[in-house]
Amino acid sequence: MTTFGMEFEVEGIRPRIASNLLNEGGIACDYIDSDIHETHDCWKAVHDGSLNNGAEIVSPILSPSRLNEAHKVARILKDAGARTSTTAGFHIHLGARAFDNVTESLPRFVLNYYGVHHAIAPLVAPSRTNGNRYCRILGRDEAERQAEYIANGNLGAVNGDRYTSLNLDALERHGTVEVRLHQSTLNGVKAIAWAKLMDALLKTANRGIDLTMDEALSAWKPFGEWRRAPRSLEHTPILLDTLVNIGTLESSIADWLKVRAKVLNK
Repeated sequence: MTTFGMEFEVEGIRPRIASNLLNEGGIACDYIDSDIHETHDCWKAVHDGSLNNGAEIVSPILSPSRLNEAHKVARILKDAGARTSTTAGFHIHLGARAFDNVTESLPRFVLNYYGVHHAIAPLVAPSRTNGNRYCRILGRDEAERQAEYIANGNLGAVNGDRYTSLNLDALERHGTVEVRLHQSTLNGVKAIAWAKLMDALLKTANRGIDLTMDEALSAWKPFGEWRRAPRSLEHTPILLDTLVNIGTLESSIADWLKVRAKVLNK
């Protein structure tokens, strides 16, 4: 079973106020001003130096049945005046234990993720893919080097760089794989759909399926050049349909994401 962590970065609200409001709204939430990386059994509100008068709202370890808490958290924050920002993100953590074999399925996950990144990119704001320093997108050589590093039994990022689209430095820090690509959001539906898409890619890797070999989908060219950080809206529905057809993504989530991609790329 996949476990999830969610991190909502928002502006316009202080951590202590956010914590109080979430507790009043029925979401148990601690205000933390010391060790912000400590895992809690409830949500927590912490400071984030990259935010302007903002807070980072971090979930506890969530089972799939608890993902719906994102709806209530997002609504309470939004009603309190919290706002999204182009400098903020929404991050998803996937528990590493969900990978059947870390040295086999996790490298496959890395290669699949970057191999179809051009199809994932239209599902996020352009500000997240146009050279954003907080979610740098690896080129082909770097992705292959990272996959090989893990396959050889080394957990973590090759260069210890956590500001990448797929943060593997979190493996050693938290026992998770962190996806940093998504922009800040206060939309619970969007947050859950994104989490389920990442879970679908995880399950695809567990099945040993190589998305980079799908000619209709992949940007990997055996004898060509790796295309760095493209956005290809035409490939997004192909990716989503592929995941539905192999049984790792619900069709209702795929349909919602297709509409979302069109809206973001008008």
